[in-house]
Amino acid sequence: MNIEVWQQLLSLESQEVVKKMFLKIHGNELNTKRAKEINSSAKQAREYFRNASLSSFSVRPLLVFYGVSSLSRSLTLIMKKRGGEERLTAGHGITTEDWSNELSGDLNTSLKKIGNLKVKTTSGLFTDFIKETDNIMNCHVRSSGIDWKLNYSKPPQDHIITFSQLLSRLPDLQQGFNQLSEDALYTNINGMTFSTEAGFNCKVRTSSLKPFKDWFSENGYEVLEAGDWTTIKSESENFESNSPQFVHSYVQKTFGSIPSLYLSKPFEPDVCYSQLGITFLSSYYLGMLVRYYPTQWTQLINGGSGDDYWPTINRLLGYIEQAFPELVIELIFDLTKESN
Repeated sequence: MNIEVWQQLLSLESQEVVKKMFLKIHGNELNTKRAKEINSSAKQAREYFRNASLSSFSVRPLLVFYGVSSLSRSLTLIMKKRGGEERLTAGHGITTEDWSNELSGDLNTSLKKIGNLKVKTTSGLFTDFIKETDNIMNCHVRSSGIDWKLNYSKPPQDHIITFSQLLSRLPDLQQGFNQLSEDALYTNINGMTFSTEAGFNCKVRTSSLKPFKDWFSENGYEVLEAGDWTTIKSESENFESNSPQFVHSYVQKTFGSIPSLYLSKPFEPDVCYSQLGITFLSSYYLGMLVRYYPTQWTQLINGGSGDDYWPTINRLLGYIEQAFPELVIELIFDLTKESN
């Protein structure tokens, strides 16, 4: 656990501080009952993350998921202008799709199919979370502070995502993911500008853009290759209607403090998620794998035939534990700062 981040998150456990935050964000007074609801979820989140950090890998991802869910609930409640816990939709807001079929049979063979596992978004906490946070992508272009923001469109109900689609878009997993026979779908942004008048312009590495370069050409972007570097341009109107997926590395930071910004392509069919959303989804995958498929999970973490995904999954768990709390406090502090 990052002690400083969790020290900052203690703000969510203070009734009076939460009331002040709510007033800055919404301009309305928060009643004591709702403040206590926010406090309670934040306290539970801290305990889940703390216990996860002390537990073995046999159960750790499940505790982390409970922590992510509790912290998401606290953030959702503080972002929600009206209504408390009674107005939240029951359920996780995500369901597994045919996992029993994918993971049946020989363990060594089934473990190699982990990347094929699918989840589907439904009504529930995840949907409420994305709605109340406005699916906002806070971008660090050149500093540890937020330089730029995108409000992605709300994902459709019943959107299906595979585990590989998530893994391939998280730069912090690079060293583990490179060992799998799959293409990474991100490229580091060397420089980027955007304005309504001049449009979008960014410079990326030609080699890492190659696996998903066609998406930009097919969606109204001008792609100009010049040796090791490629410039991608678009008019602002096209950029706003065909936004790419942005993602950061939060474990491997530039100068140890700046989350590095990467360019990716949307999830099929042209759906983008905030980094908060991507991290929540990733945690759900690991939590459900541990909870409902303990035999497969134990085989995976103990080593042996079929454990190709273990180095990547191990990095993913570390990423979730570090990034999700930081993303939550980053969003809250930015919103309260803006309202000053």
